[in-house]
Amino acid sequence: MLMKKIIIINNKRIVTKNAELADSFFTRFRGLMFRESIAEDYALLITPCNQIHMLNMRFAIDAVYLDESGTVVKIERNVQPGKICKTVKQAKSVIEVNAFAAARLGIHEGDTLKITVGDEK
Repeated sequence: MLMKKIIIINNKRIVTKNAELADSFFTRFRGLMFRESIAEDYALLITPCNQIHMLNMRFAIDAVYLDESGTVVKIERNVQPGKICKTVKQAKSVIEVNAFAAARLGIHEGDTLKITVGDEK
C-alpha cells in the first residue's frame, strides 16, 4: 500500500516525521487494519474522514479529529478494537496514533496542526 510520507507540526514543533497520508479510497479503507502494531511515534492521517471504525484492528488507538483548517476538534482516547465511533460532523480528517500517544505527542483539542507532504514511500 503506497502512501505519501507527511510531517505533522504543532505550534512550530514537529510532532512526528513518521507519518503517512491515506487519501485514496483504498488507503482510507485499509487504514491500520490488520497491522500487528505501529511505532510509538507513527501517525496515519486519513482524509477526507469524519468517522472511524476499529473493525479488524489489533490494538487500541487515539483518534484526533481535525476540521478543514487543521484545528483539533475532538480527541477520542484509547479507542478499542471492534468499536465503531460516532461521526464528528465538523471533522474533515482524522489522525490515528497509538493509544495515549496524542497527549504524549503534545496534541490537544483546540490546537491547529500543520501537515507537510513529503516524498512518496
